[in-house]
Amino acid sequence: MMPVSSLSKAVRVALLATTSTALLASTSLYAAEEEQVIERIEVTGSKIKRIGSLSATPVTVITGAEMMNMGITNVADILNKLPSSTVGISPETSNNTIFANGLNQTSLRGLGSDRTLVLVNGRRFVAGSNGSSAVDLNTIPTAMVSRIEVITGGASAVYGSDAIAGVINIITRTDVEGVELDVSYTQPEQSGGEESQFSLTTGGSFLDDKLSTVFNFTYAEQAELRNTDRDFLNNPVNSIYNPEWDSSLEDGTPARIPYIGRKPLSWISEPGTFFANDGGQYTFDSNGAMKVFDYGEGLIEGPGNNGNYCGPGCEGYDPVDYGFVRTPLERMVFTLNTDYEIAEDHTLFTEITYVDYQSNGESTPVFHTRNYIEADNAFLPEETRQLMSNTGMDYFNLYRIDTEFGNRTYNQDRETLRFLVGLEGAITDEWEYSFHAQRGELNETSVWGGEIWADRYDQAKDAVFADDGSIVCRDADAQAAGCVPLNLLGKNQASQEAIDWVSTSAGQTAKTTQTTAGLVVNGALFDVPAGYISAAFSADYRKEESETKPDQALVDGTIFGNNAMPMKGEYDVMEFAAEFSIPLLSDMFLAHDLGLDLAYRWMDYSTAGSDDAWKVGLNWSPIEDLRFRATKSKSVRAPNIGELFDPGGQTFESFKDVCDAINVELGPDGNRKQNCQAAGLPQGWNPTDGWYQSNTPGVNAGNPDLKPETSNDYTIGLVYTPDYLDGFSLTVDYWAFEISDAINNIDVDVAVRYCYDSVSLDNVYCDLFTRDASTGDIVDFLQAPVNSASFDVKGVDIETQYLIPTDSFGDFNIHLIATYLEQWETNPTGFAEDLQVDVGEYTDPRWKAMFSLGWKYDALSLEARSNYRHSTVADNEWKPENNNYNDIPSHTVWDFTGSYDFTQTLSVRFGVKNAFDIAPPRNPYVYDGAGYYDTQGRAFFLGANYKL
Repeated sequence: MMPVSSLSKAVRVALLATTSTALLASTSLYAAEEEQVIERIEVTGSKIKRIGSLSATPVTVITGAEMMNMGITNVADILNKLPSSTVGISPETSNNTIFANGLNQTSLRGLGSDRTLVLVNGRRFVAGSNGSSAVDLNTIPTAMVSRIEVITGGASAVYGSDAIAGVINIITRTDVEGVELDVSYTQPEQSGGEESQFSLTTGGSFLDDKLSTVFNFTYAEQAELRNTDRDFLNNPVNSIYNPEWDSSLEDGTPARIPYIGRKPLSWISEPGTFFANDGGQYTFDSNGAMKVFDYGEGLIEGPGNNGNYCGPGCEGYDPVDYGFVRTPLERMVFTLNTDYEIAEDHTLFTEITYVDYQSNGESTPVFHTRNYIEADNAFLPEETRQLMSNTGMDYFNLYRIDTEFGNRTYNQDRETLRFLVGLEGAITDEWEYSFHAQRGELNETSVWGGEIWADRYDQAKDAVFADDGSIVCRDADAQAAGCVPLNLLGKNQASQEAIDWVSTSAGQTAKTTQTTAGLVVNGALFDVPAGYISAAFSADYRKEESETKPDQALVDGTIFGNNAMPMKGEYDVMEFAAEFSIPLLSDMFLAHDLGLDLAYRWMDYSTAGSDDAWKVGLNWSPIEDLRFRATKSKSVRAPNIGELFDPGGQTFESFKDVCDAINVELGPDGNRKQNCQAAGLPQGWNPTDGWYQSNTPGVNAGNPDLKPETSNDYTIGLVYTPDYLDGFSLTVDYWAFEISDAINNIDVDVAVRYCYDSVSLDNVYCDLFTRDASTGDIVDFLQAPVNSASFDVKGVDIETQYLIPTDSFGDFNIHLIATYLEQWETNPTGFAEDLQVDVGEYTDPRWKAMFSLGWKYDALSLEARSNYRHSTVADNEWKPENNNYNDIPSHTVWDFTGSYDFTQTLSVRFGVKNAFDIAPPRNPYVYDGAGYYDTQGRAFFLGANYKL
């Protein structure tokens, strides 16, 4: 028999072969690893429980306790700090995305939230927004997190669709005894963006230890953050055309240069502004009297659209004053998990989650750029009426931000209920089973405030004098309907009655339902000289349903700037999978152990048909201290309900027809000319008169003919845990993704171009528009997702950790995790000229890293942690003539945190985040964070945990 110390080390090495060292590992975690001497281990990336040579798939582990010690109150915030991940939809990026407002999602490898599968205890969770498959991490309470396991590689063979970029498996706590209270508060140095959280967790064992429960209630609140709340946002960095630029010269002079400070629009304002025939621009003062528009420091000089902006002191509209950088978020989460031993080795378990949270987006008030005021308007000041008469004006166009109706708001209420019941246990000494059934439901209510009835606005602003001298709406039918005249000439001139007549709100309800059932049987098949061949067999059923019900006003398009159509869609899928872990060699020269992992999954979708996924992994340890691992897999992602069934709404577009007499000659290799003629358009054809001067009606919608995306990926790496340097580990993994048939939304101009530039007319683009049979004009089009895109992404993950215990000075922990991005190429259309090389741009830096240095002495723990983004460029295709701000410097943010255990029941944590108050780079592309940089600034946090 292997000595206990050797077996303990073998398990630790095996764990490292499967999982990168815990992201925030502490001494207690190492102790936990050492104690797992004979326990069969189940890790993310495999459904096989085993000892020794574990899966070849790399996994990063984050502990829940250390996450909270960092002052983090949302699971998404820690995931988005990982070098292998980028921000998906978040409160920082979703303010103007109406139906996604407030969501918290992550995107592994930056490949998209819908390509990142989030599991809870190894099982699926209901989607966080209607039509999507991505989970909203707002539904996961941090106090319930035991650990988070992150696979950054294709895992469809084990878990099915959506796992192209990887899997995030959130493991909840089962070790709660008694009552645990936890509070935390984060206060930024500048006001705005405050965060608070309270949680109550209780649990225990009952009925002679047959029943165990864990209950948690969490309330968390995140305050809004506005541009005006931060110095670097209140003083933005934009760009303008270079006043010294001459478009006729290529002398290296940049066309655009930075402009630091506010630059209001010079042609639109809150009181309203108009241009008269005398060449002047006018507005209205607080009393409604006309006056000359004040440009402050003057119009910005230079070519292009510089003259659309003016300097500080200008009376124009300034977008800095409106909207959120981060939307406010308020959430309540209730979780109850139970285990009941119904018989020896057989346990009935349940998971119940209820979440209710609100988020509020905000943008400018409604605005009008085609807003005609007639010369007989009753609200015109006499001087304006005289000006119009003197200059021969029958009307003017009033460019206006309508502050009377307040900022437009997007209030979201999301209610999630998930119930899961399952049974697990032992079949024999070697075989186990686990069965579960689940029902999850998301109900969303969206209410848009600050809206107006578009027709009432037009009726109310057209005010005239009645015969009795009173002011009325011109339209008699509008008068009969109750129209109240609306004075738009100056701020705060409209009556409350008029505002009430025009104002409205609109809303939409949406429901998403997920029904799943799954069975897993795993165990040892038989013994071979190198050990046991282990296997897992699984069967899964899943049904996804989504439905939206917008207000009739949204369907009719009678609300300012908004249109929505009802949607209803569903699909189901049946899946069967098998995994095998095969030990090949053991305890031989240059083969301490050698194992092979195999996985295969077959899927049958009611929408996309049948498909499969597979994985092959090799795990080789030539000596006990060194392990090599490699995997190759095929993963798939089936289209989600929104991509398939979105009914969309009407839109109007102006675009180029590549078959006209001029453009048909410019196509590649003669394809365009041949295809246009094959479509019945003769040489020299042109659209009818006026086609280019009008917008063509079309529809934005889903595509029921979509097929699954496919990813071929591989990983090659090593794990080094030298015996002579106890506490040290190094992992290095090279990874690559090649995704084909990726789903991408295609605009009509792209569809028309590639319909005729393809080898033949038999392609996905030609089906997206319709020509008139007699004239040849394009009279209708569909802007929809198609399977046209591809990704080619490669990089290296590096992680090293060194735990240094001392007898007199405590324990030190040094940890580094980094990702080097070798290649990031994407092609949205499949045509060579559209290849985009993004690596090294600010969205995809070459290097990202996290570094931490921790020290623990008795009850005190201190840690310094940094997040690093390498220097980048805004555009790889940059030329000196483009601008002089392409380079974006590297960026490092430091956090200093600590905790102190006053007693066994009371601990306090504290710290300062972004300790050096590092703002995003002062560059027009990223000065506002752009979702990649911290916008909170220096912030202090304090938290406490008390166990009763």
